[in-house]
Amino acid sequence: MIYVLHVQSGKEQEIVRKLGELDIQSFAPTHELLERRNGKWNTVQRIIFPGYVFVSLDKLAQTIYYIVKSVDSVIRFLGQPPEPLRQEEADRLQWIFNAGNMTVSRGYVKDGRLHITDGILSGREHRIIKYSRRRKRCTLCCEINGRRHFFDVSAELDKV
Repeated sequence: MIYVLHVQSGKEQEIVRKLGELDIQSFAPTHELLERRNGKWNTVQRIIFPGYVFVSLDKLAQTIYYIVKSVDSVIRFLGQPPEPLRQEEADRLQWIFNAGNMTVSRGYVKDGRLHITDGILSGREHRIIKYSRRRKRCTLCCEINGRRHFFDVSAELDKV
């Protein structure tokens, strides 16, 4: 089961490292994002869900709950009492967890339709809500504990 931790923003990777030292499997998915600075495109690493860490646990025993809560910068478990993600939500997010660091996707636009030829979004065009060729970004949506979360993934798109 996947539980979601609300954590101090900017401390996600540190929390994943500390939980790993405690033999607790956790994720703070990252992606390469293209950003324009001073007229140049640069690739930077960003957290996909700032302020959240995902924890994989078979069962949330009371001892594990307090061990996780005692880690610096962990604010709380989502849900009252802490609830795991529904299975369909976890399944939809699994491709992000499996990807590790998501790299920049490449593709083209033909007749108003988006075609991804390379990268993590390949075969997942149906998940893209909108795209911006100027910003080189695709917006996707997922649900976490019943709430919609939108996030951007970089994609270089050519017009054909």
